[in-house]
Amino acid sequence: MRRRTRLTAVVVVAAMLATSVLAAVSMLLGGPAAVDIPDEGPWAVYVSGDASGAGACASDPAVVDAYTSLDAPSTRAAFVLAADAGRADVERVHACVTRAVPAGATVVVGTAPAAPGA
Repeated sequence: MRRRTRLTAVVVVAAMLATSVLAAVSMLLGGPAAVDIPDEGPWAVYVSGDASGAGACASDPAVVDAYTSLDAPSTRAAFVLAADAGRADVERVHACVTRAVPAGATVVVGTAPAAPGA
């Protein structure tokens, strides 16, 4: 009976270790992490941290404004998407940004529309 209990324990521990190793490898080698995108736009991709490597993402056709902080290296950035941008546009811009900065340093927000007459 003890032998079966030990075998079960070894199998469970091995499965847990294998799962942990696979999760770590997928995080290191995988593509950009899934992003939480609000249901409605217009959207903006905000970056917290050095965003200097993401400057090329501002040339995406869906980006209408891009801002970076004045400190060097930059510590914040925002990529504002066009009002008619779709979910695929947001995902593309976010993927571009996360190639230059860690995915955990980004967030996608739905921006408030401008007030009428403003």
